[in-house]
Amino acid sequence: EAAKEYHQLSIEVKEAFCEEFVSPRGRLAVDTQTAYTLVLFMDLVPEKYKGRMIEALRANLEKNKYYLKTGFVGTPYLCRVLSENGYNDLAYRLLLNEEFPSWLYEVKLGATTIWERWNSLLPNGKFGELGMNSLNHYTYGSIVEWMYRNMCGINPLEEYPGFRRIRLAPQPDKQLQYAKAAVYTAAGLYESGWKYEGNRLHYTFSIPFHAQADLVLTNADSNTKIGRASCRER
Repeated sequence: EAAKEYHQLSIEVKEAFCEEFVSPRGRLAVDTQTAYTLVLFMDLVPEKYKGRMIEALRANLEKNKYYLKTGFVGTPYLCRVLSENGYNDLAYRLLLNEEFPSWLYEVKLGATTIWERWNSLLPNGKFGELGMNSLNHYTYGSIVEWMYRNMCGINPLEEYPGFRRIRLAPQPDKQLQYAKAAVYTAAGLYESGWKYEGNRLHYTFSIPFHAQADLVLTNADSNTKIGRASCRER
């Protein structure tokens, strides 16, 4: 009964949202990266409008020279939305930007913790705005979830609690030559990695004993070769 009630509520929320913020042809009233990101991530519009929404998000990024203009609300989902809607390359581009505002802007200034603001520290070494300016704050560290879920593809499945079975769907891009992620779960240790060697792309995976994974390789073709699986103790 609770499921039916909340399902009906979700339908009503989406209808009210679209009536207020989406035109009859699918134009979003708020032209910001965060607005497009939340609409797509939270599935707030009909399927027929999603193509226009993701293209509007891409155009917004282009207008901003492919730098993000998101805060606490939009940043956790921006790269995930891009990777899951045909613009995986732009997600990597955002990750690898080095100028403000970006993650590597902080790294280049010597950051070993994650800041509360994109410009908590200025290029001259002085602090940015002093109000709300922690240098050890999770905020934009949410990019790491994208690294696990999309870059390396480790995703739990709702119908299999405790990671007894996962969806393993890595999304590599040549802007980064290799990546590897590992996560301890109630089912054991999962590992997912990939690396480019010339025109070849190599994957390596480790699945816990008595666990399963649905492997999805979106860029695989007829030349894909699968090596032998092995079992080892941990």
